[in-house]
Amino acid sequence: MEENQVFYNFDNISLEGLHTHLFFGNVDTNSAYNACNFILKSNLLYADATLNLVLNSTGGDCSEAFAVIDTMTCSRLPVFTTGIGSIMSMGVLMLSAGVKGQRRLTKNSEIMAHQFAASFYGKQHELMATSRALKLLEQRFKKHFSKHTTMTDSQIKDIVMSPSDRYLTPTECKRYGICDIIVDSL
Repeated sequence: MEENQVFYNFDNISLEGLHTHLFFGNVDTNSAYNACNFILKSNLLYADATLNLVLNSTGGDCSEAFAVIDTMTCSRLPVFTTGIGSIMSMGVLMLSAGVKGQRRLTKNSEIMAHQFAASFYGKQHELMATSRALKLLEQRFKKHFSKHTTMTDSQIKDIVMSPSDRYLTPTECKRYGICDIIVDSL
């Protein structure tokens, strides 16, 4: 064994202690809570740190994802994003909400965007209210992509709000400003 070689017991090292949170799986109440909890606690514990949100998500609940996005963008500490594996649906919005210049995708990431999905039922007045809520959600999507990417309104409609699933390469994501860097190693 070399004199300067140090061995770590990786089971005792927390990624959160290293300012990194893994967001794997569906966007739901639990995963959104854990991500927001990480960002908020980090803001209280550290005076100066860079946070890393590593995403591997096929998407999920719009409201929960926007809770994470709002927490990221309101964070006093910068939140860098890295997409690995699958970045789909609401995962694309969360990736693009990271600090500009520090939004990464690995070269083998699978990226898919599409219109949000919803189903509803009820009395006529309830359906009218839900219709308005869906229009507001669509506006929120467009505003998000206008702010966090370089896409034009027509590109947003065609690419990330397409009626069918739209698979993108990491290079396309970089071209549209969804990410900034394609990495070979983490």
